[in-house]
Amino acid sequence: MLATKAVCEKEEVMNTLCEMGLDQIARWIKVLPEDRWENMFVSTWPTLAKKCGVSR
Repeated sequence: MLATKAVCEKEEVMNTLCEMGLDQIARWIKVLPEDRWENMFVSTWPTLAKKCGVSR
């Protein structure tokens, strides 16, 4: 169940980024490992991560 939630959240973040016109960042997130993408996203773009609802 946790893996499904993470994938769902990852898809939602990618969709949000695409809506913002940030397709390159969405593609970057798509290729990140499932177990590390949130931490990598937050550490690279903390403000953008907050706007997408991701916080760690």
